[in-house]
Amino acid sequence: MEEQNYKHEEFDNCFLCKHPALRYTLIGLLVFLGAFMAFYIVSDWHFKRMMDPAIYMRGIDRAIMKKERGIERFERRALEQQEWIDKKAYQMQHKMMQHAAQFIHVEKVDDAYKIMIDLKPFDNNEKNVEVKTDGNTVIITAAGENTSRHRQEIVKYSQAFAFGETIDKANITKVREGDKYIITIPFD
Repeated sequence: MEEQNYKHEEFDNCFLCKHPALRYTLIGLLVFLGAFMAFYIVSDWHFKRMMDPAIYMRGIDRAIMKKERGIERFERRALEQQEWIDKKAYQMQHKMMQHAAQFIHVEKVDDAYKIMIDLKPFDNNEKNVEVKTDGNTVIITAAGENTSRHRQEIVKYSQAFAFGETIDKANITKVREGDKYIITIPFD
């Protein structure tokens, strides 16, 4: 021990050596203070970081961007649905117009217009067809009911025909020939 220049005699009068309980109490107090300081420093750093406006704003920006993406997705889905609905409505309208073109024909003869209506979709009854005039416009409204084994369809058709010539309202004739209803509209 003398090699390290350690002399035990110098520490014989040590106060803590004579009181070991006090020594362990002070060591425990120092360990507690060290742990408390470490906890305090880490908590302070964390609290400052948590309350930093830049970090807080980044979090708000992320939340706003997330909401905007959600709104964009919702709008995109709504637009896709509307496009699908518009496409279906157009297809149904186109189909109806093709179907209507099959049972109503207009032709011009020398001094009159002839509107020929197929009565099959309108219960084969000319009473289901109504003809009105308004100036040089003839409005035709027809309705009928089709039933099959699983469903029932109500067919309603209305169309206005505007003529360039002055029509003679008093001499409009309506004649049924088989399944056809012929409306003759003379003009001056």
